[in-house]
Amino acid sequence: MQTKMDSLPSVSTECSIYRVPEKLRRANAEAYTPQVISIGPFHCCKKELQSTEGIKLRYLKAFLRRIKADLPACTRMISELDYYIRQCYQEKLTQSSSELVEIILLDAVFVVELFISNYYRNLVPEHRDQNDEILSKQWMSNAVFHDLLLLENQIPFFVLDCLYSLVPLSTTVTFFKLSYEYFKDVFYEHELASTRDVPKPLVDYVRGLASTRDVPKHLVDYVRSLHVRSLHVRALHVPLFPMTPKQGKKFELTRRAKELQDAGVKFARSEGGFSLLDVSFVDGTLAMSHLVVHEWTDAYFRNMIAYEQCHHDDHYIGSYAILLDSLINTPKDIDILISCGILENRLGSTEDVASLIKGMCKEIMRDSSRFLYSSQCRSLNAYSRNMWHRWKAIFNRDYLSKPWFRTAGVLLVLAIVQTVCSLMDVYAGDAGRFFRWHK
Repeated sequence: MQTKMDSLPSVSTECSIYRVPEKLRRANAEAYTPQVISIGPFHCCKKELQSTEGIKLRYLKAFLRRIKADLPACTRMISELDYYIRQCYQEKLTQSSSELVEIILLDAVFVVELFISNYYRNLVPEHRDQNDEILSKQWMSNAVFHDLLLLENQIPFFVLDCLYSLVPLSTTVTFFKLSYEYFKDVFYEHELASTRDVPKPLVDYVRGLASTRDVPKHLVDYVRSLHVRSLHVRALHVPLFPMTPKQGKKFELTRRAKELQDAGVKFARSEGGFSLLDVSFVDGTLAMSHLVVHEWTDAYFRNMIAYEQCHHDDHYIGSYAILLDSLINTPKDIDILISCGILENRLGSTEDVASLIKGMCKEIMRDSSRFLYSSQCRSLNAYSRNMWHRWKAIFNRDYLSKPWFRTAGVLLVLAIVQTVCSLMDVYAGDAGRFFRWHK
């Protein structure tokens, strides 16, 4: 036993790339597993992913043509980072130094070259390579996008940044900006970026990220940081809720959307919201940012949640998923959120959307001190328990919304007007008789 204890590897404070906990993986293993490409040492030996190794080599060849350094220089650069790279992984890596250097160099160059190609493809259409094995094929592009969002499929961000510094483009465009250009479709709910006005504070954050200590650990951390940072930007303009949850709070969820609607709560899409995490409840209206549910949503949220569970004290993404889970239980709840513009379904049936959102929260650790929407939930619950709000909602739903009631109301008003006019005709010229009740 002493030998076993002595052989235990030390726990690095730099650790940020984890194996997904088994309790989370059991809920949906596919959401955490690469489909077509391995990035980093965790999945590098899987036979089903070997077919893309040739693509990586061709990307490496293109990268070397792009930079002012040769392969030995790049190899030395990664070799010098060997110790620091190993410190970033939860597991003790069994690869030799030369094996790990080859894996990291090949995979890191692939990511950098992919981001550069995507940048030129979007901003300079005439530079598009129609023969690109990833970006020219939609199914392949989608599969690689999915794989880059996986927690187990990561390499340290500083490695990507170091290799990118060899590229002439790095003098005008930071790697943070390059990463943003690649991920912005999913960050802005998979809409065309040209149709969106990116908040200037968030643009400034992306531009200035390289000069701060707030450097992402890897791409999953980077995508999460955009959501969290933009929430902080929003709070600078309109206070939302405490950025750090308080200890000792009661863990309180709210009712599902249909029950809240029956109790008089209105739902609305936040206009000009900075963050997906932006949720407010004011004057009986629950306002949330627009969320498109599509093929990437499950992996996107699950891997950020897994990363939070393993690495962060503040569970921003997990709290948002739990809030959605409390609002949604049946397709009727989905229909309500779709009708008001909070949700957009690009997945399939409403049953599929409800199942996906319910599944995301399976096995999530629910800690009252880390749930960020307790205040909104308490306000929603208090509002829905008020009988006046409930009666008003019932009256609006069962009477004011009915055509026959509106018709009857118009007829009643016309009848009253007609009666008043008749009385005025009868007593015309005799105001004393008309206002006899004053005497």
